[in-house]
Amino acid sequence: MFRNVVAVRREGRNISVLSILFEVPDEMFDLLAAVKAAVSDYCKTPEGRAIYSFNYGCFDWGDFAAVPNEFCEKHGFRRVENVLPDEAVEWEELLVEDFEDEEGE
Repeated sequence: MFRNVVAVRREGRNISVLSILFEVPDEMFDLLAAVKAAVSDYCKTPEGRAIYSFNYGCFDWGDFAAVPNEFCEKHGFRRVENVLPDEAVEWEELLVEDFEDEEGE
């Protein structure tokens, strides 16, 4: 089973969105608790400590990409790699202009 987490960052009028796809054992799996446990374990490594220290004692969803899947798998889930969008688009971008149907209306 797959679950998708969407992290949203708002900075004034700017919005950034990060989508992460996970493979989980079932729909009852507590993914957020498992992610926090995996990150906690990762922060005990030199690499994880470095990220945590660089961010002044923070480790957020944006940093999660650095966590190797071995830490995720230890806690019962897996991050699906390389699920990045091919395109970034503006939500309100017009996809059709001056549309005429077959009857010319």
